[in-house]
Amino acid sequence: MNISLENLNDALKKKLHNHYLLSGDEPLLIQESLDLIRSAATKVGFNSKEIYNYYNQKESCDWNEILRSQNTLSLFSEKKILEIRLHSLRLGRSGSSSILDVLNNSNDDVLIIISCPKLDKTANSSKWIKRIKEIGGIIQVWPIIGNQLSSWLKNKFREKNLTITQEAIDLLIDRVDGNLLAASQAVEKIYLSYQGKDINEKIIDAAISDDSRYNVFQLIDMALQGKLQLCLKILSKLKNEGTDAVPIIALLIKEIRTLATISGYIDEGLSKTGALTKAINTRLIWQSRKDVVNTCLRRHNTEGFYDMLKSCINADSVAKGQKKGEVWQLISNILIQLTVNNAKN
Repeated sequence: MNISLENLNDALKKKLHNHYLLSGDEPLLIQESLDLIRSAATKVGFNSKEIYNYYNQKESCDWNEILRSQNTLSLFSEKKILEIRLHSLRLGRSGSSSILDVLNNSNDDVLIIISCPKLDKTANSSKWIKRIKEIGGIIQVWPIIGNQLSSWLKNKFREKNLTITQEAIDLLIDRVDGNLLAASQAVEKIYLSYQGKDINEKIIDAAISDDSRYNVFQLIDMALQGKLQLCLKILSKLKNEGTDAVPIIALLIKEIRTLATISGYIDEGLSKTGALTKAINTRLIWQSRKDVVNTCLRRHNTEGFYDMLKSCINADSVAKGQKKGEVWQLISNILIQLTVNNAKN
């Protein structure tokens, strides 16, 4: 069954399925959906979690290991969540067949959560997608724009017990240029600095200054343009300002996954112009970002983008305390990968 993001919380209260698919290109909303499902699952005893990453047909996850895990519970019979993160929808016959086997190998003590980029026509017609619709829930996450963003922000401030004027909301949307990650970071920053105050335009102006030269989105754009030294300078400033590393990595994952998808279009025979046009027409990128994306595509091929994606997944695990490491050095290494020319002829 299809479940809208707005109705997900209510749907989870009524019934927790054993199979979910989260699809979309907005990492913040995917994460929020994932958190809701995890929270509902934890309340009924799903306390163990395993994560599997599928990058492409050459670097697939071990489907047999997933099947074994479905049939093997711990000594304490602990219920578990298996998260399968598809960073590409190019599964091929083998991958599609394997994921169908996983879905058909149902176990009430195992919850399967699959996340993937926005579903295209080919994926929508696949047998495994149809199977999830039959036995579980599909949550397709769409970008929040216009009045939806205004409502979303009001809810975020309400969750923090903050009141905000509509004029302040409008100014905030203008300042973050409609970007959800930037908006979320702004809400958190305002909450930490202005608890107990009514949020007006003056506070928004003070919290998010127009002359703030360095932000996460400039960092990504500079990386795509190949400006390494400026990237490292911006990264250093973000670190010194106490910026959370997780949203930076989330945005890198989103951008690199998009680049890998467009590069894949070229591998399939489209010209670079054709691939970029397809990306724009399917709202994978905005027209305004065509040139900066094209600049990056000249430096890397699909294999290189997936190598970077793996580095991002590792950095994300470190940032969330799941692995040991120095997360800011890992982000720096990813930026070096992204800015340096390593396309193979």
